[in-house]
Amino acid sequence: MACGTCSGGAGCGCSSKPGGYTSCGDGCPSVNVYDWLPASARQAQVDHHHFVEVVFKARRTSIYRNRSQLPVRAGSGVVVTAPRGVDYGQVTLTGRSVQLRTRSTKSSGTIIRLATDRDVERYEINRLDEEEALAMAQQSVRRRGLPMKVVDAEWQFDRKRISFYYVAERRNLDLKKLIGEFIFRYKKHHARVELRRLSPRREAARVGGIGVCGRELCCSSWMQSFPRVPYDHARKQLLPLNPERLYGRCNQLKCCLNYELDHYLAALKDFPRINARVQTPAGIGFVDKVDIFARTVLVHYKEEQIIDDVPVEDVEVLPRKKRQRPPRRK
Repeated sequence: MACGTCSGGAGCGCSSKPGGYTSCGDGCPSVNVYDWLPASARQAQVDHHHFVEVVFKARRTSIYRNRSQLPVRAGSGVVVTAPRGVDYGQVTLTGRSVQLRTRSTKSSGTIIRLATDRDVERYEINRLDEEEALAMAQQSVRRRGLPMKVVDAEWQFDRKRISFYYVAERRNLDLKKLIGEFIFRYKKHHARVELRRLSPRREAARVGGIGVCGRELCCSSWMQSFPRVPYDHARKQLLPLNPERLYGRCNQLKCCLNYELDHYLAALKDFPRINARVQTPAGIGFVDKVDIFARTVLVHYKEEQIIDDVPVEDVEVLPRKKRQRPPRRK
């Protein structure tokens, strides 16, 4: 049985499991949730969820307050407050887990009620209408020759707002005429029209995929924010600055460069710096490269023109030679 937001075909990763609930938000197989707690513990926990994480279309997540103490669980459909209206989403996390994962108690609104069958039916109708809106938007962009790509359209649950998501290399595009066309088209719906630009990382998270590690992309599975990844992190980890190896699906530096940085910095404290003058059992040489996994140092000796791998325990850093200043002319 599918989770209700996808086709639920043979390749769907969001089929329900006995004793648990799963949710893919708006696609397979991201934001999967499984309730591993026994029935007794789950029943005891269900009445004390003050903060709830809710996922919407395109893996957009927000935190909401459960002021009415509704019996929500992972996978429950809920109707929540939204700017100038209400919206529909599915619960992914509840209770203390929300604070541990997001490290924040700032909420975007409150949960109004648990979703009924009528709410789910209305949500599915909105999804069908979004396909038509997306095709219209893409046709308008092609007709105007704008250097952008509309990748998604989303109706708010109460149809008081429609949002179009696009990607573009340029930030300062003139979209006044395009927005005017959309406003005129949806004037009869009395809907507010919004155009939102997606960053390359957000677009990769929306599309999803498999990384070089063989697992689902972090940005589309569990990451809540996308911190900046500078080239300096690759240099500190002694990685070759090769874009083909360092860039991810978003054509940006891989987020995983942030994960191991602290480990590398701690391990490198035991190693001499590159080009440092060191004493080894074979003599005095200079550091060419270090290997923190094999705990060896590649040393070259200028006199003999020999390069040798030396265990870091057998390497002693020598003080730099002080340069003698030339005597001042009188």
